[in-house]
Amino acid sequence: MTLPDPSAFSLDINDPEDAELIQYFISVLPERVESIVAAFTNDDFDSLKRVAHQLKGAAPGFGFPTIGAEAGKLEQQLRSTGDPSEQIETLRSQVESLVSLCNSYINPS
Repeated sequence: MTLPDPSAFSLDINDPEDAELIQYFISVLPERVESIVAAFTNDDFDSLKRVAHQLKGAAPGFGFPTIGAEAGKLEQQLRSTGDPSEQIETLRSQVESLVSLCNSYINPS
């Protein structure tokens, strides 16, 4: 597995235990991305909020604080919006940003 630039992580990619955590997180990230896209596509805002919340909490612990921050923004938007369907373009932008960030780790260039 090819990993992105080591400076992108808050863990030490040169430490075998940290590298294992990073690789594990990257290996499950595609499933999270699929869940995010499916929830948004199906207007399942409760599931979208749940997945965003999970990523917000888990990502920093695995060395991905930027993913955690983006997921936190999405979760906050979902929590502060009375009817999420009324903010669909804002949510779409946040989902696209989060998915793009996740994909940059899944498929580093």
